[in-house]
Amino acid sequence: MLVSVASSWPVRILQHPQESKHALGTARIANLCLQDCDLVIATEQQGEAYIAAQENPVLIYPSLNSLPLDSLQGTAPRPLVFLDATWRKSRRMLLELPALASLPHYSLPTPPSSRYRIRREPNPEALSTLEAIVHSLALLEGSLEKFEPLLKIMDALVDEQIAQMGQDVYERNYHKD
Repeated sequence: MLVSVASSWPVRILQHPQESKHALGTARIANLCLQDCDLVIATEQQGEAYIAAQENPVLIYPSLNSLPLDSLQGTAPRPLVFLDATWRKSRRMLLELPALASLPHYSLPTPPSSRYRIRREPNPEALSTLEAIVHSLALLEGSLEKFEPLLKIMDALVDEQIAQMGQDVYERNYHKD
């Protein structure tokens, strides 16, 4: 079921310690399937050291001062840093990790709707970590088809989880009107 996909842009995922305990986190799919992808549990000390060790990284995060990600098209690949956390905890990570907050911020200009149907998001533009990675790489490398297999793995896991919980439970807890 897993695939191996090469990308020109290195992917670096800083995961909040509590997020690592979630069985259905999508960052793990990216880490297992992308050839140049690291997943680091971002305690304060480890997160700061890891960011400092990267060469010219950028943060993919929709902050007020983020630039459109498509402005990086045609530039030399750099490490793309993603946060794997709830939205509230990701903002806390930015406050607790000064090196992270100091990185240039980029965001997807028009994010698609999320396919990750088993978590509630704060707004329609919110994506899972895997979706943010896939759509960022697709934009920068000009090929969604290359990275679509990762989303299909996520879709299969979500479908399996919904089947396990039952349609009634899913509808009651996750159905979006």
